[in-house]
Amino acid sequence: MKFDKFNFINDKELLRLTGIKQSTFNKMLNILKEAELKKFKRGGKNNKLSLENRLLMTLSYWREYRTYFHLGKSFDISEASCYRNIKWIEDILIKHPDFQQLAGKKALINDYFNDKTIIIDATETPIQRPKKGQKQSYSGKKKKHTIKTQVIIEKESKIIIAINFSLGKKHDFCLFKESKIPILKNTKLIVDNGYQGIQKIHSNVLIPKKKTKKNPLNKEQKHNNKLISKMRIIIENIFAILKKFKIITEKYRNRRKRFSLRFNLIASIDFLHNLVNCYQNYFRF
Repeated sequence: MKFDKFNFINDKELLRLTGIKQSTFNKMLNILKEAELKKFKRGGKNNKLSLENRLLMTLSYWREYRTYFHLGKSFDISEASCYRNIKWIEDILIKHPDFQQLAGKKALINDYFNDKTIIIDATETPIQRPKKGQKQSYSGKKKKHTIKTQVIIEKESKIIIAINFSLGKKHDFCLFKESKIPILKNTKLIVDNGYQGIQKIHSNVLIPKKKTKKNPLNKEQKHNNKLISKMRIIIENIFAILKKFKIITEKYRNRRKRFSLRFNLIASIDFLHNLVNCYQNYFRF
C-alpha cells in the first residue's frame, strides 16, 4: 500500500496496519523532513519515493518483517534501495531526542522511584544459528538460538525505564546482575521465578514461591503466587504490545548489531503512546 491509498485510513486502521498512531506518524514524519532539508542543503539526489512512502515502508518492515526484496517490489524500488532507505530512517529517528526518552537505569537512583513499584522481566527473540559462538546464543528454555532482552517498567505509569540485551544462554538473574541496575532500598521489585536469589541483593522484592518435590506449596503460598502474577501481568501485556512488530517476534534474519537499535525505537514508540494516554487521563479529570 502506498501513501496515496494510505491517506484515507482512519486512526484505528492505521494502528492495525503500522502499529503506531496518527500523532506518532506525524511526529516521525516531521523529524524526517527536518533531516532531509539538511541533507538537500549539503547536496544530494532526489529520492524516487516520497518521504511518506519511505516511512510507511519502514513501518511495514518492522510490523510485517517481510524481506527487502518483497518490500521493494511493493514500492517499485530495488532491494538495495529499500535497505538504504530503511537504514537512513532508523538512523535519523534514533538520534532524535523524542526517541531517546527511555530514562535509563541511572534514573532509578532518583528519589521519584523511592516509593515506586518496578517490574523486571526478560523476553527472547529467536535468531538464525550463528557460525561462531553457537553455545553462547543457545537458549535451553526456548531450545533455539536467541537474543535475550531485559525490560524494566514502572508499575503505575506502565512506562519502560531501561532495556538490556544479552545472548540467549545467559540466565535472567545473571543478566540482571551484569546490567548493574541501581535500586533504592524503598523501591519495590516484582519479578518471576527466573530471578531466584535476588532477595539477597534487594530485600523489598515480591517473587513467587518455588515448589520442590519435598516441599510442595500450601494453599496460602499458591494464593500469594497468584497475587504476584496478577501484579506482574502488566509487563507481559507490554511484551505483547511490543511483539506486534514481527521484527522482534519472528526469527531475526539481520545482523544482531542492529537489533538493539530497532528494539529501542519500538520501545520509544510505546513510550510515546503511554505518554499521550497519561496526558489524556490527566486532563480528563
